[in-house]
Amino acid sequence: MRLFLSTLFFLMAQNSKAEVVWYPSPPEAYKFGDVYPEAQQLLFAFDYGHALVYEMLLQDRGNIEDPEKFEKDLLAKILPILRNPPKVKVDETDIAPKYTYTFPLIINLFDWSHMLHQYVLDVLATSKDRGPVMIGRVNQLYAKYNSNSAVVITDQCKTMLFMDGHYFSKAFRRNFPSFNLLIWSYHWFQIRLYEALLKPTMLERDAAVKETVAQFWSLLSDLPDSADFDMMPETAKEAPTFARLFPRIPSAFDNNHMLHDIVSDLLVSEKVSTNKLRSEGIRLGRMSQDPNAFKSEFCK
Repeated sequence: MRLFLSTLFFLMAQNSKAEVVWYPSPPEAYKFGDVYPEAQQLLFAFDYGHALVYEMLLQDRGNIEDPEKFEKDLLAKILPILRNPPKVKVDETDIAPKYTYTFPLIINLFDWSHMLHQYVLDVLATSKDRGPVMIGRVNQLYAKYNSNSAVVITDQCKTMLFMDGHYFSKAFRRNFPSFNLLIWSYHWFQIRLYEALLKPTMLERDAAVKETVAQFWSLLSDLPDSADFDMMPETAKEAPTFARLFPRIPSAFDNNHMLHDIVSDLLVSEKVSTNKLRSEGIRLGRMSQDPNAFKSEFCK
């Protein structure tokens, strides 16, 4: 029976988007938003913005004659969403049906990983114990995440060549530099929230989250100049306390973020034909799960 279910899920992931369900939901689920609604709503807006951009890139694929104007128009659509974010999580299928059809496996990988992102925030924001109980609870969530091997992005540290070592790599960065930096700012914000929530007192955590939100808006104030990232932000560097307490999680998050860049590059590279997008998405999704692909021993 277990083999049958695993095979069925594999086939579904190859051919259509299967719903990924964390059951039962953790009791802390989305409690981060009760404590820090502004930050939570920004996270909802990020998901909305990612999906909208990918859908527009797919719809206009091969017909973008002026990338600079296209990027400007995209930013004009996304920035108002960030300033007036949704108050609930929006289903990507409703926003971006073509994107979710084209990258079924990757969508499932993202969905499962994003649940872990969210639930870790929920625990760090609400746990009354700031020591062993909180740490143990996060580790329980991580064990649950890893138990669903069909959709787990590996926590083996990968080199940046996983993101930048393909025949289509850096196409998004070259064509849409401001939007690339916007996405890296999203990732920076998510990472820094983990660090902010590990401050010892509630007053310090409140101040750190408020400062993280302010710094995020500063990053977006004058793109591309205002976000001076030379490379994708890495979890261990931006959240050293979090990485020390949970040494296996940072690479899993970084591999997720690199996979986002890979999707962006696939969508805009002239070297990837439209009829290859689906198969390449599956191939690279599997690569994100493979602990031996682009393996590094030097991530800190």
